[in-house]
Amino acid sequence: MTEDSRLILQLENIQIHDMLQHGGKAANLVRLHHAGFRVPKGFSISSHYFACMISDIPEMQEIIRQLDRCEDYEDILEGGTVLQILVREYEFPENLKSQIAKELHSLKGRVGPIVPGYAVRSSATVEDGEHISFAGQAESFLCVGGIERVLESVKNTWRSTLSPGALIYLKSKGVSIGDVKMGVVVQEMVPADIAGVMFTANVVTNDRNQVLIEATWGLGELLVAGKITPDTYLVDKHSLDIVEKRLGTKELTSAPTGVGENVHITRFETPEEKRQIYTFGEEELQSVVQVGLEIEDKMGCPQDIEWCTRDGEIIILQTRPITSLGEA
Repeated sequence: MTEDSRLILQLENIQIHDMLQHGGKAANLVRLHHAGFRVPKGFSISSHYFACMISDIPEMQEIIRQLDRCEDYEDILEGGTVLQILVREYEFPENLKSQIAKELHSLKGRVGPIVPGYAVRSSATVEDGEHISFAGQAESFLCVGGIERVLESVKNTWRSTLSPGALIYLKSKGVSIGDVKMGVVVQEMVPADIAGVMFTANVVTNDRNQVLIEATWGLGELLVAGKITPDTYLVDKHSLDIVEKRLGTKELTSAPTGVGENVHITRFETPEEKRQIYTFGEEELQSVVQVGLEIEDKMGCPQDIEWCTRDGEIIILQTRPITSLGEA
């Protein structure tokens, strides 16, 4: 297989020597897949194409060089705004558009024609490390239907990499802006019954013997955005006993609506009867915790995991090291 043919790959076909150019999120998903965890099917667009965009735009190269030397936040904000415009005006090369269209057609064949769109997620070459979590700075897009919207979302993911907020974050971590390359993962969209986040250490108290879980009905995007109050569970890592649980109001629920190019996210008020009950019983909760502990063991350190369930199956959307955990 030629080097060029490894620039857009199905996740399960990514090898160790491909991982650097496909970014942290793709690499972690590949490790989970090979370890036997259920992750959504998808493909990865190498960060090579992000680098090609920058090399195609001399003005962008010059701004990035200036920003790497710059310490004035006003200048960084101004430069970031110009970079946003340049990315928005960038035209994809025809060969890249055709390759993405081909992979999207293949993915549709693997997951079926009724899939409620796709998730387009950032996978930067500097994200998801033990001391930096760039993933939170770059945008992801859910329920994206059709090739044109996927292409637009890929570009918007690239654009978010160079947003003023992302640039300031990189500066604060001492990371050269010129060193950042953005890969993009395109995956099947899972119409979740329950979704949430799981920290395999208690990030509130720094207790590594407890697992902290937040969960809500439907998709997890409202929870991640902080727009609802989820159910919260604290579980002992060794006995799997529930240490504490709090019923969230789960005011809103989000779910995919439509198919094909007309798919989108619908948000609606959660029915009262579902607000008043917990998302998980004890046995179901323990199953989720057990998967989290297996992932922590596989990845070698406490993890921040996004997950969902569909028809009782636990699906892992992404995992990354917890970067905010203090000393044990």
